[in-house]
Amino acid sequence: MSHLIVHGGRPLRGTVVPSANKNAVLPVLCATLLSDQPIVLHRVPDITDVRKLLAFFRELGSDVAIDFASGTLMLRHGSGLDPAGVRLPTGMRASIMLVPALLHRFGRARLDDEVTGCALGVREIDPHIDVFLAFGAEVVLERGATTVKSARRFVASDHWLDYASVTTSENFVLCAAVARGRSTLVNAACSRTCRSSAPSSP
Repeated sequence: MSHLIVHGGRPLRGTVVPSANKNAVLPVLCATLLSDQPIVLHRVPDITDVRKLLAFFRELGSDVAIDFASGTLMLRHGSGLDPAGVRLPTGMRASIMLVPALLHRFGRARLDDEVTGCALGVREIDPHIDVFLAFGAEVVLERGATTVKSARRFVASDHWLDYASVTTSENFVLCAAVARGRSTLVNAACSRTCRSSAPSSP
């Protein structure tokens, strides 16, 4: 479309139902993998990235029931999930927000270069790697992939972001939600400082 011509001079009437926000639904979907309880989400949009995440959940062995007509999604990530041979969705940056839950459940996550569509560099996955390291994970750089490992439960972290990245802030919150103790993120995208607490018991 090269031109959009609007002829005005008439009163506007009608009803518009806005679609759910892509940048809201994707972090929520990634966060569901932290829980093994039944989850119901409403107003889930029928977009490519949502379908990729749901396909990934099915490959893991999760129960997934979606009605895109109504936007209702029912999920359960039970205890019998198996990540063997399952690759993170490619061509979408939101895939990196699956890493905290994969580390929490399985102690390992592999990021192939084509998952995020970029290599390490400014405004790429470096800030996310720094977050995972801050929570005690180990990062191994391989040819064509980055592997993140964690042999134990996350321990709370105080971390400063080099720049206020929304997705990196979300990854910090996902890690902090299952970490032992109180975590603090400074220079978060949402505000200057965000705090998250988790029970101190194992």
